[in-house]
Amino acid sequence: MKTIKIKLIILSCLTIFSASAQNDTTVASRPAQVSFFYPLGTNGIDSPQYVNNLSFNILYGVNGGLNGFELGGLVNTELGAVNGIQIAGLANINAKQADGIMISGITNIVKDSSQSVAIAGISNIVGGSANGAQIAGISNTVNGNFNGIQAAGIANVNNGSLIGLQVAGISNTNNGHFIGAQVSGISNLNTGNLTGLQIGLLNKAQKVNGLQLGLFNYAEEFERGVPFGLINIVKNGFHAFDLSVSEAIFANVSLKSGVNNLYTIYKAGYSTNGDDQYYTYGLGIGSMLNLTDKFKIALDLSANHIVDQPFNPQIDMLNKADLTLRFNFNEHIGVFAGPSLNVYLSEYQLADADMQTINVPYTLYAEDWWFYEGSTSIWVGVNGGLSIMF
Repeated sequence: MKTIKIKLIILSCLTIFSASAQNDTTVASRPAQVSFFYPLGTNGIDSPQYVNNLSFNILYGVNGGLNGFELGGLVNTELGAVNGIQIAGLANINAKQADGIMISGITNIVKDSSQSVAIAGISNIVGGSANGAQIAGISNTVNGNFNGIQAAGIANVNNGSLIGLQVAGISNTNNGHFIGAQVSGISNLNTGNLTGLQIGLLNKAQKVNGLQLGLFNYAEEFERGVPFGLINIVKNGFHAFDLSVSEAIFANVSLKSGVNNLYTIYKAGYSTNGDDQYYTYGLGIGSMLNLTDKFKIALDLSANHIVDQPFNPQIDMLNKADLTLRFNFNEHIGVFAGPSLNVYLSEYQLADADMQTINVPYTLYAEDWWFYEGSTSIWVGVNGGLSIMF
């Protein structure tokens, strides 16, 4: 049965391409037609020469156009323009423009442009530009500009500019400028500029005005808005290595990547407490405001895990809010300094300070917690260093 269905769809497509290669002929209108399997029907072999208001194809029909309603058990094929509603068990296949509603069990195919709502069990395909909505179990494809909604279980592809919404279980691809939102389970890829929103594990666009929210975000440039994710790469954005010192962690290196309004921070550090050595690694976000061409002010928030030597499974977390005044000598070199709010969480009580990895200089607030299984210490310190921008 599956082989028969595929053959019927292939036959319909071949009929379309064969007919479209011929010179256009004048078509007449008829109120209704019934076909069993083309050319077995009320319009016979001349069925492609008639536009029908009502069309019923028990198995497979080929007609010259539709102004009204068409119902097919398997496949509806129209060689002329369609205005109305098509419902088919397997496929609606149209050689010219199709406007209205198309519903099928497998696929809706329009060789030309379309202004329609297309719902298919597997796929919707439009060869030209389209307006409306495409809803499919697997994929939607438009080979031109599109205004509307694409929703698919696996993938949406638009080969032109798009204004509207793409929602897919796996991926959205738009090969042009995009205004609206792309939401997917894995990837959103836009080869042009984006004005709006991308939500997925991987997001990519050229010039962005809006928000990228995902695990990995890439953009050529952000005019307005921010990327928010674990890894943010903006080609013409903000990138820097910061080398810094503080009273808690003596040597720190931070990689910052994103845009001035919001960047991701990856941190590593080294320090000692008496004869003990320890390392830190952390993750954070930051934002920077331009005061002048040379002076900037930045706020960085980070969480840093402290690794004792030898390894100790106890919780040791230093959470920091660093407010710094930055001065850039040029586009590549700068210095910074400022106060830091430190919140130290340790699985040691305050009475066991000699067991903690950090030598807390003093506290503004200190308290034991977890039934005296750990403690919190808060103090204000300082940090400063050198910034290398690239």
